[in-house]
Amino acid sequence: MKPKHKKIIKVPRFSTKNIIYLIVLIVLLYFLRPWFHPLMMAFYTKPVLILLIISIILIAYTFKRKKYMAATVFLLFTIALFIVLGLNDVIMEKYIVKETTYNKISSLPDSVGVRMLPRAVARRYLEDSLQKSREKVGGLNIVNINDMLYWTAPRIPDGFILYFTQKVNGIMIADATKSNRETSLITKRLDVGEGIGITDSIYWKIFKKRYFINLGDVYYINKNDTILTIAPIIAYKFRFPVMIPYFDGVFILNEEGKIGKYSPEQITKIKEFTNNRAFPEELARLYVDAYKYNLGILNAWFLHEDQIEITDVYDQSNRQPFLMPTVDGLKWIIATEPYGESYGIFKIFLVDALSGKIDVLELNEDQTLTGPVRVVSYVKKKFPTIDWSTAKVVEPRPYVINGSLYWLLSITPSDFAGISYTLFINSFNNEVITFENDEDVYKFIEQGLGLEEEPKKESEEEKRDKLIREIEEKLEELKKLK
Repeated sequence: MKPKHKKIIKVPRFSTKNIIYLIVLIVLLYFLRPWFHPLMMAFYTKPVLILLIISIILIAYTFKRKKYMAATVFLLFTIALFIVLGLNDVIMEKYIVKETTYNKISSLPDSVGVRMLPRAVARRYLEDSLQKSREKVGGLNIVNINDMLYWTAPRIPDGFILYFTQKVNGIMIADATKSNRETSLITKRLDVGEGIGITDSIYWKIFKKRYFINLGDVYYINKNDTILTIAPIIAYKFRFPVMIPYFDGVFILNEEGKIGKYSPEQITKIKEFTNNRAFPEELARLYVDAYKYNLGILNAWFLHEDQIEITDVYDQSNRQPFLMPTVDGLKWIIATEPYGESYGIFKIFLVDALSGKIDVLELNEDQTLTGPVRVVSYVKKKFPTIDWSTAKVVEPRPYVINGSLYWLLSITPSDFAGISYTLFINSFNNEVITFENDEDVYKFIEQGLGLEEEPKKESEEEKRDKLIREIEEKLEELKKLK
C-alpha cells in the first residue's frame, strides 16, 4: 500500500530585494500622502465604507469556498451597511442637532454699514483690474480689514509651468461697501499658498502637519502691511456609526509660510480676529440645515412639524449663508422657510462668524415675512421694461434696522460688469425701494430705512373740531374789523 502524501502549503518567500521595494513604496506613499487626502477622507468621514468593502470581499471569498450560509450572512450584513451608508448624512445631522445649542432670541441685531458689492461683481472688478500676464484671481472671500468689509483674493500663477515655478505674489482687494469699482493690489511674496505646487501648496503643508481634517475656505487678512493666510479647521469626532464635523480652530500662515495652530478659544484673544470671521461657512450651513431633524427623523420624513428648509435663489453664484456685519459682530445669516410649498420666512438663524454660536429667531404665524426666493419676483415686477435676458437680480442679502428685516439686492448686467441699481425690499409688505447711487443708499439707512413714524391720521371728530375752531377764529377776526 502506497503511503499517502500530505498536501504541502507553499509559503511565499520574500527576498531582501522585495522587502526593500516594499519599504520604499511605503515611504513614498507616506511622503505623497497629501495627494491621497480626498480619497482617505472619503473613507475617514464615512467609516461604513470600510466595513462595506470588507463585507463584499468576504461575500466573494465565502461563495468561492462554497460556504453559502456564511455568504448569506455577509450578504445580509452588506445590505444593512448599504442602508446605513445611504442614511449617513441623516444620522450625522441628527447627532448635530442633538448636541448643538440653538439659542432662541426675540429680535434680530441691527445691521451696521452696507455690504453693497455682490461676489460676482467683485470678481469681475478684480479680474478687470489685474494687469499681470502671469497671474489670475483666486477664490474670493469677504473679510473685515480695519473695520471695513473687503472682498479679498490671492494672485495665483496662471499656467501649468508657472504652477510649479511661481509663488503667490500677493492679494487683490475690493471695497465691499461701495457699488463702484474700488480695487487695489497688494504685492507680497507668499512662500506657501493656494494655486501653487507642489510642496509649497498650503494644502500640502497643512496635510503634512495634520492629516485627518478638512479645511474651510482659505482667506486672507492684510494687517499692518502684513498678509496673513487663514485656513479654518474642520475636524471630526466619531458617533456610531458616523463621523461628526466640528470647528477646531484655524491655521494661520505668515508670508514666509510658517504655520501656527490656534484653538477656537485662542482665536477670541487674537486682535486680527476682532469683529472678523473664523467659523467656516460650510459648517454654518450644515449646522442650520441639521435643525430640520430637531423633532426626529420620522417627523422630518412624514409629519413635517416645525421643519425648516434652506432655499436658495436659482442661478446665483453666492448662496446662503451671507456674511453680514451687525452690532454684535459678523454673522452668517440664514433665512429658512417652512417645509413644502410655503415661501415665507419661518426661522432666521444667525451663526457667529467667530465662535460659531447659533441664535435663532422664531417668527409668529402672524409675522408674514417674504423669503429670499420670492423677493426676486417683486424686483422684476418693479422693472417691467428691463430685458432680463441681459440683466440679473443677485444676492438677496438680509439687512436689519430697528429689528425689521429688509432684503438688499443688486441688479447687474448678465456679465456682472457693474451694479445698475441697489434695492431694499421690505420683507413685511414687499415694498421695493430703488437707488442708483451709494450716497442715496446711505442717506436712506441713516433715516431709518423709511421706518420713521407716519403722520397720525385725524379722525372725523378731530377734523370737525378743527373746522369749528377755524370758523370761530375767522369770526373773531371779522368782529375786530368792525
